Amino acid sequence: MTILITAILDAGRSAVDIAIFTFLPLMIVTFSLMRYLEGMSALRSIAGKANPLFRLFGLDGFGALAIIQLSLVSSAAPVAALSLMAHKRTSEKFMAAAFAAVLAAAPANASFPLASLGIDPGLIIINGVCGALVASTLACWIVGRRSLPGKPCSCDKADDHDVARRDLLAAINRGGADAIGVVSAILPVLVISLALVRLTESTGALSAFTSAAQPLLQLLGASQQDVLFLLTKCLAGSSAAVTLLLDAHKELSLPPEKIIHGSAFLLNPLDLPGLSIFVASVPALRAVAGIAVLSALTGILVRTALLSWL
Repeated sequence: MTILITAILDAGRSAVDIAIFTFLPLMIVTFSLMRYLEGMSALRSIAGKANPLFRLFGLDGFGALAIIQLSLVSSAAPVAALSLMAHKRTSEKFMAAAFAAVLAAAPANASFPLASLGIDPGLIIINGVCGALVASTLACWIVGRRSLPGKPCSCDKADDHDVARRDLLAAINRGGADAIGVVSAILPVLVISLALVRLTESTGALSAFTSAAQPLLQLLGASQQDVLFLLTKCLAGSSAAVTLLLDAHKELSLPPEKIIHGSAFLLNPLDLPGLSIFVASVPALRAVAGIAVLSALTGILVRTALLSWL
């Protein structure tokens, strides 16, 4: 019982720290900026100019903006662009493509810290964009065309309510309210995810699993540490996996080549917290989550193949 309580309390402190002091400031700024630009019709102009280039990959302008936000800001930043797509009633085909692209790309909050290990974040980001474009193409033109209805996109329609509120203060108030709502939705998931990781470590479940699966791990060339990285990534997200990686590097001096080759699987939002954040923040994504996940897995495999050639 003591182990369970300790794990929950540690997870709670970590989750609150991540949600309040990391996600919330970033999301307030990005949501406020997006709302302000939306009110000034700047986003429609950007999306309209980006449409011809990215339509080949199944993305509209907001989908491309979501990839840029994830690659240069954080894994939670695309919520703003995806929320606007849902608000504008973008077709499910393009929603699936944007969601798949975001899940396959490399988030800035996980790739930039690798610079402290002598790894170029630009390489990780470019690799992530390549995987994102593969995932979006698969979701929209192959899977999405067969499985999803093609609702007309109303991204270019004017929204009188938004146009009427063009002043900066109103955009900040609305963006801040949106950000607080998103953080309150993801905080329970973060607590549970981190608590599971703490329990797995403290109860010895990880050691028991790796001992039982030792022949398979040897066949795959994986170690107990690799299993811990993957488990942490799946249950607690890329940021937690990178934190663990940085701690391990201080003790073991991991070679940069190994970190780069494993970055495709470790650095993406396709995990329990990532999926929960997006689905809880943008309920419209639930209808296309299955197709987006399958397409994102393909994009991540392509990322892995590209990195293996380096």
